Amino acid sequence: MRVFIEGESYDLALLESLLGDKFHSKNNDKGTIEQVGYFHSKNNELIYLLPKVFINKDCLVLNKYHKNDLALNPISEIITDITELNWIRRFLVVFYKSLIEYKNRYSEILLAREDVLQLNTTIGKYEFSYLDISLSVINFYKKHQNTIIYRLKEYESQKHKSVKWNKTIRKNSQFFTDNNEPIYNRTRNKKKEKDNEEELLLIYYSVLYHLKKEFHFNITIDKAFAIYKGASFDNMSKRAPKILKKIRYKYFSDELVKIYNLLQIYFSKYNVASVKNRREDYVMVKQYHWVFEDMIDKLFSDNVKEKKTSKGVSLNKLKSQKDGKEIDHLFEYNSLIDCDESIYYIGDSKYYKTNNSLQENSIYKQFTYAKNVIQFNIDLLNEKKKINETLSYRDEITEGYNITPNFFIQGVIGDLNDFENHHLQQDNNNKKIEHSYHYKDRLFDRDSLYVHYYNINFLFVLSAYTKKDISLLKNFKSSTRSEFRSNFVRYFNKQRNFDFYKYDFIDVAELEGFVNKEFRLLIGKIYRSKSFPNRVIFAIHKDDIVLKARTSSREPASIEYCDSSDIKIKLTKFEFQ
Repeated sequence: MRVFIEGESYDLALLESLLGDKFHSKNNDKGTIEQVGYFHSKNNELIYLLPKVFINKDCLVLNKYHKNDLALNPISEIITDITELNWIRRFLVVFYKSLIEYKNRYSEILLAREDVLQLNTTIGKYEFSYLDISLSVINFYKKHQNTIIYRLKEYESQKHKSVKWNKTIRKNSQFFTDNNEPIYNRTRNKKKEKDNEEELLLIYYSVLYHLKKEFHFNITIDKAFAIYKGASFDNMSKRAPKILKKIRYKYFSDELVKIYNLLQIYFSKYNVASVKNRREDYVMVKQYHWVFEDMIDKLFSDNVKEKKTSKGVSLNKLKSQKDGKEIDHLFEYNSLIDCDESIYYIGDSKYYKTNNSLQENSIYKQFTYAKNVIQFNIDLLNEKKKINETLSYRDEITEGYNITPNFFIQGVIGDLNDFENHHLQQDNNNKKIEHSYHYKDRLFDRDSLYVHYYNINFLFVLSAYTKKDISLLKNFKSSTRSEFRSNFVRYFNKQRNFDFYKYDFIDVAELEGFVNKEFRLLIGKIYRSKSFPNRVIFAIHKDDIVLKARTSSREPASIEYCDSSDIKIKLTKFEFQ
């Protein structure tokens, strides 16, 4: 089992000896790994091409092992600590399962998006890879270990029921107790025919031992048989298909039938009889950022409702278009201003080496994604269509736009032993919160957009992606969405560019009259939520000289605003809740 890293250069001769002409590009005497995935070669060697997130700037994989050491030698020769070996085995299995999950999720649309996804595999929809069947053999043993051991003990006791003592005494060595009583460690049985069930289990235990050595599985194998090891295992493997064919249907328990089927599939993958008959299996992805995006999308996004504008535009179309402006992640959640109304949160997943900075064009793209979603919802509004009653993008009277939350999310490697905790955190230390605007003093404007940065545990993302636990996914979405909103709310309550105020009018008519008179001054600076139809929320920028000239700050918690009719309204401080 060897490991290579995506995007890294290696000796070309080494790559060609292990990978042939696949999965890498050539540059003189060097080759660069271009794909990410799993490969079981004709030489029965497992090779992993891991994502670049696992290597640092010093060419150390997992911050410890030089990339060339893991490429030139099997893992077991480089990693000698049993705890680390168990960890790498677990990780590689989870990594493989994530590739299979991606393949299964996109099996129906591979042809439609082949130029984008570029997923290559020899494993069909209903086929097993060598690693699949190896894991199945191990897992079956773990689940049925007690039953199998019981049958072995039963076989042992049956052997001594019809002993040919004359032959046993004549042919076998004996040991004597202190009382001078003979003991025979082997007996000769009258039963001459071979026990087919015992022969099946002998092969099964030999395969278990081989997989334990190859993958370092933490299993205890009962010593009932003198199992095949090393060269004898390879010799047995050449004969195994014929042996299995010969003893087919000559056993009766359900467990043994399942063992037979597992072994039959296993030896079709582990064929050492002929190089020509050996089969490679692999799952490779050329642009792994698509896989990472899908992992994040499964964790965060919702299945959006298929509501279309008159031009045929929908959120699903915005998420799948090929023009480089597709939306990565989208979910509907509580508005920042009013929890009784909702807004779409828009995310963009970033797949970089650990500690790499975000590219500048990614920021501009993210704001474009947000503008596309806003425009889609405004188009629906103009066409008198609704996705639901709570979704709110623009208030009809104030013509203020609701705040659209945006975020970047990047996978990072922290604690190598932690597959269970997401460690979703804002990255405020390394990256500042971005603000894009047309008019800097107009917060409630469609062009005023903010984006936050987050890091997430890459190992958790890998592990959660392969799990089928719906409740786990539901709880994760609920808690993280609440956290996203809380962080945005905290930011707006603490930032110093805008001060927020509110005023409750007697009724909507009075509110509308006020807005009509002061619209030119207040456009983009006020908003009215659905839960409080008589209330106007003001966002007054610190540099808004014109608006501040119309106010008189007499109390820290309030200001007096005079409209064109010299009617004074007292604005009180407003905080996001």
